[in-house]
Amino acid sequence: MAVLSTLSVSLWAQGLIALGLLCLTKLIWDIFLSPLRAIPGPILAKSTDLWRALHTYRGRVDLKHLELHRKYGPAVQIGPNCVSISDPNLIRTIYSTRNAWKKSDMYRPNDVLIEGHRLSNLFNSQDEEWHDQNIRPIRGLWSMTKVLEYEPLIDETLTKFVDKLALRFVDGENAGKVCPADEWIGFFAWDVTANFSFGRHYGFIDQEKDVDNLITDSTAGLIYFAPISQIPWIDNLLDKNPIKRIGPKPTLTGVLYAFKVAAEYQAQLASKKTTAGSAGVSHTLDKYVALKQSNPDLVNDQQIVNWLMLSILAGGDTSSATMRAVLYYLAKAPAAAAKLSTELEAASLPTPAPWTLIRDLPYLDAVIREAMRVNPGIAMIFERVVPEGGFTLPDGRYLPAGTKVGSNPFVTGRDYGVFGDDADTFNPDRWLRGKNESEEAFDVRLRRMKDTVDFVFGGGGRICMGRYLAMLEIKKLIATLYSLFDIQLVDPKHEWKYRDAWFVYQYDMPMIIRRRAAAQ
Repeated sequence: MAVLSTLSVSLWAQGLIALGLLCLTKLIWDIFLSPLRAIPGPILAKSTDLWRALHTYRGRVDLKHLELHRKYGPAVQIGPNCVSISDPNLIRTIYSTRNAWKKSDMYRPNDVLIEGHRLSNLFNSQDEEWHDQNIRPIRGLWSMTKVLEYEPLIDETLTKFVDKLALRFVDGENAGKVCPADEWIGFFAWDVTANFSFGRHYGFIDQEKDVDNLITDSTAGLIYFAPISQIPWIDNLLDKNPIKRIGPKPTLTGVLYAFKVAAEYQAQLASKKTTAGSAGVSHTLDKYVALKQSNPDLVNDQQIVNWLMLSILAGGDTSSATMRAVLYYLAKAPAAAAKLSTELEAASLPTPAPWTLIRDLPYLDAVIREAMRVNPGIAMIFERVVPEGGFTLPDGRYLPAGTKVGSNPFVTGRDYGVFGDDADTFNPDRWLRGKNESEEAFDVRLRRMKDTVDFVFGGGGRICMGRYLAMLEIKKLIATLYSLFDIQLVDPKHEWKYRDAWFVYQYDMPMIIRRRAAAQ
């Protein structure tokens, strides 16, 4: 028995030694012999994706990426086969429209698993041909001209929102009551998304709460997706485990809700108990169902839900992140808030603020773009895969085919070369023409800044189709709020909290809302 015990210990020790040698060999390979050895980065990141998964789980990987690029330069290795790029000039190359670089497998955990079937969506599909084929029928519905058809639906939600804010936090016995602005901006963003998508509200504003835990479930799904996307094969052991699913089931709540709404709406159409949206405007679902009726061989209910998920997946979270950022940074910069209010007052806006009167207001645009720059609604790397033939960086370093690469809007948005030495500071004036700046020089500078900040919507053929609608919704909300109210943090020194989990989630924004003297 003693001999067997000794032998067992010996075999165990040999196994540990062998494992240690294997790990050491891999570490030496990754650091000194890997095709990416010329790209600097943390030693652990060169050997394991656990490094970036851990930093992503902590919720501030955007700051970590920025820190690494300012230490190592425009290309940083953040995984054994992953390189982060900070050069804004490479956005059009990596995220090209023609000969698109394919999305990496980081997006795969975003699949939804229903009754054992794994369903991809237009956001996460790696198949460019499938994506183009499925997006083509609806691409024309998302031009700015078509998006403006939703303005009455946005106005309907915006009026409801402003009235509720006034009742709960501004007027009468509730005057001066602290408003948790982060929550209420979320309520508006989700309800307005539902209204233009389905022609009805989720009910967040009316019920003053997270109805059916839609926001909670969505947030939990992204908090899962963010770190798992850094080691996507692990999802097969967790959420996509066929025996026992572990995790918050990313996108499942949204998909099931979309199937439910689509089925109910079509049943009502069949019984002639419904018409266009409550504002007398055709909503997104109405337009998609019309495509099904005119092209029954091409469009089915699953396709309709796939299209709707473009709004459900990102509509509420990304726009609310930008709107929260505007409120927060204006509260931190009272001079900018006063400048915006002056511009809006001079425009003599009705309520809600109409697009025709606000689309060309320069300071309103500057404030929103600056908020998107310093605090983008998505603040992780949009991963792509280097195509056949590899890619040579501007400085001559080579990335072999199959390497995962990408840029983080949080990093490109703070590029000193594009935005100046104060790139870490909220300064809407950078979007205006300088006192001694020629019109030609300003146009060039402005175009470069816009191209860089617009990267938050993605690029190339996979750019977010809802970007025009997002800007319409955001501009109308900010213009309306700051025409009517002064909005301030309870304590001007108060710092918010936020978590980067693919989408950016900001918390703890206690604010006081008062009517502006001119609006009373």
